[in-house]
Amino acid sequence: MKARRGLACAALLSGLAGYPPRRPSASFWRPEDRVVISDFSWIEAVAASPFYVFAATAHGLTIYDRRSHRWQLPVTAVDGYPSARIRVALADAVDNGVWLGTDLGWARYDPDLHQWESGTVPGGVSSLMLDAGDQASGVFVETGFSGWQFLPRGGAIPEPGRPLPPVGRRIQALDPRAAIALAPTAQSMRALMLTDQRLRSYQFTSAARSLDQPEVYFGTNGMGVLEVDPNTGQYQRLTTGILTASAGAVALGPDGVWVAANSRAGDRRGIAWVSRDLGEMTGEEDATGRISGVLVTRKLLASGRNLYLATDRGLFVVDNGSYQSRLLDAGSGLPADQVLALAPAPDGVWAGTARGLAVVSAGGKAQPFPTLPQAITALAVLRDTLWVGSAVGMGVLAPGSDQAVVTRELDQAPSLKTTILALTRTADTLVLATANELAWRDPAGAWHVSRGRGDLGTVTSLAGDSGGVWIGGTTGLAFWNLGSGAVKALHVPDDIPAAVRDVAVQGEYLWVATDSGLVRLSRDAARNR
Repeated sequence: MKARRGLACAALLSGLAGYPPRRPSASFWRPEDRVVISDFSWIEAVAASPFYVFAATAHGLTIYDRRSHRWQLPVTAVDGYPSARIRVALADAVDNGVWLGTDLGWARYDPDLHQWESGTVPGGVSSLMLDAGDQASGVFVETGFSGWQFLPRGGAIPEPGRPLPPVGRRIQALDPRAAIALAPTAQSMRALMLTDQRLRSYQFTSAARSLDQPEVYFGTNGMGVLEVDPNTGQYQRLTTGILTASAGAVALGPDGVWVAANSRAGDRRGIAWVSRDLGEMTGEEDATGRISGVLVTRKLLASGRNLYLATDRGLFVVDNGSYQSRLLDAGSGLPADQVLALAPAPDGVWAGTARGLAVVSAGGKAQPFPTLPQAITALAVLRDTLWVGSAVGMGVLAPGSDQAVVTRELDQAPSLKTTILALTRTADTLVLATANELAWRDPAGAWHVSRGRGDLGTVTSLAGDSGGVWIGGTTGLAFWNLGSGAVKALHVPDDIPAAVRDVAVQGEYLWVATDSGLVRLSRDAARNR
């Protein structure tokens, strides 16, 4: 089973305070302008009100609207979600908020105002209680050192001495065993409910119900939230998010994107579909078969009925309807197992590997180019010509040729005779990145070199946009205006949760694959920061 916190998320949060980070930049983002989608399947605590189900997960707070049967936008670390482990959750019926008890204290979130409150308590908060006869006054918190104390609404520090409400008026989180007693059919169907299609077994971690409705909600350690009707025994899985906490690549689809996971041994792996409005999120583990071990995804490309997934194990050719896949590697025609770059070909894709270039047909047949034995690190197609970035610089592969040549303009730019980290185009302009420089080729064929990169660390990806390009790096994301030369940067962790691995532009949105999930940004908001 996966750890309670993914390594990428732990690295991101280790330096932050336990209670919601008071970052100056956070207030400049509207919730709909920046949404982080991660793995929300591990539920640490669940709470239910007449209107919402709150699921505090290992990577953020998810909120299910019981009336519309839809998930609201998730609340993650960049929005102030506590970095400390969540121990308990309790819905606040006064104004539809949720109280959280954590290893370091307490926190409260108001979904209507998108606002956090928090406080530190020695020993943390292990349990919460509301008085059914006086919910407006505040909440009782059970601390590790001082037992039960009372936290007045609007206060920061719990106060001792207030007596607990009578037993009949106590509102507390449900223990899973007590919840099963309320829904006896859940016990008899427990094995079925907690087994997925791959016959992996999970456990209940938490439970909740609201007093006005019969449904019982169970949190699990990998299957999201289960809603159980205690009268009929019927249940449904309420899931949202992507397969893992780390997104390696993103590809545009019709009214949404596919996102490929980066995964460690024991993690789920595959491809997830995320609709543009975030109303639909589905994961497909069959896309990468049943391999085990680490799987690093470098690029994802959609072409025709196929998805092409470039990984350190080879190239997966995936039918985007059935999600059945075929793996091409060094034993089936590729120059090497490690696939570093992809670009669309007339019938399939170009695949750049650690030991050369190949063209792969839509039917899954690979044809290598022995004349290009070096590592092919980046690819881009401009009209009918393939531009090839390699470990020794740039070349051009003309239609019908099997040899990439260096143009006179490239030959006159000696600083570009080095490893090409990323390559893209915007209209008829090519843009590339090396370890130290950015360069662009105008429609007339001249190359222009710049050292300004917006302090982004190592460049990992480029994506063309109107008027310029988006640059993804290990410490942030930036828009480079080719006309003015201006670079507007968004940084980790204030604006972007973790290192950027891939970027795609779709209408009014910018999709960013990071080590802490998939980020959907408003293009206008990101460009005008």
